[in-house]
Amino acid sequence: MSVTSEEQRPATTVQAIPDDLADPASGLAPAGWRRRAEHRFEIDARYDSGDQPLVLAHAVRLAVLAVAHEAYRVPRGHHCVFRSLSCAPAEPGPLALPPGTPITVGLDCLDPDLRRGQLVGAGFRGEVRTEDRSLGTGQVDFAFLSPAVYRFVRGTPGQAAPDAPPWTGSSAQEFRPRPDQLTFRGAPVDHIPGMTLAEALLEMVRDQTDGARVTHFSSTFTGYTVPDTPCSLRLRPADADGTRRYEVLAVQSGRTVCTGTAVVS
Repeated sequence: MSVTSEEQRPATTVQAIPDDLADPASGLAPAGWRRRAEHRFEIDARYDSGDQPLVLAHAVRLAVLAVAHEAYRVPRGHHCVFRSLSCAPAEPGPLALPPGTPITVGLDCLDPDLRRGQLVGAGFRGEVRTEDRSLGTGQVDFAFLSPAVYRFVRGTPGQAAPDAPPWTGSSAQEFRPRPDQLTFRGAPVDHIPGMTLAEALLEMVRDQTDGARVTHFSSTFTGYTVPDTPCSLRLRPADADGTRRYEVLAVQSGRTVCTGTAVVS
């Protein structure tokens, strides 16, 4: 994104984020947002719970949903569909923040897809900071779909499909989400949320590496899930150039629904 004179202007007045845009499951509470430039924002929030690296994805996701609805005027009834996420802590150790710590997310909207003035998709990159240090970065990609479009593209994900290709040298475990993991902003959802799948894959990485710290995680969501059918989570080593790296995969009813990579220290 090129730097323009607009980006040199002072920050605008902080605008409140309505309560209905909060997501208690994220461990973060949004407070306010300001526009720095046409597609550049700052979002204030409060940290309550969560650890690296997913707290970064949660913070950026929360910031994206706030500006999508408030700055880009995506209607409240539209579905915000994850396409990918990645996150990288500034430090690999545990996140030692007391509950109530203020954080700020500096957010850039990358290549927004605007159709007749309506945002229908975009990637977003954010840096999460406290008052005195950077916690790390996160990047997410969303599609914003009307209810009718969502029903069309979602289709019938529970139908059987050809088995996903076997992974040699991989380990696998079954994942069934808890009822509390099947909510978004306190309301039930008709799929397993992307953050829930990402969290389950990261837990498998930690289990298989004796609790090694994840220094980078990325995932791409390739299909919808149904909440009442288990997912098979798979992991295999993919070390390269001296880096401890693992490939991860989630499969449901023979469909690959999520792929990803985790780097550990």
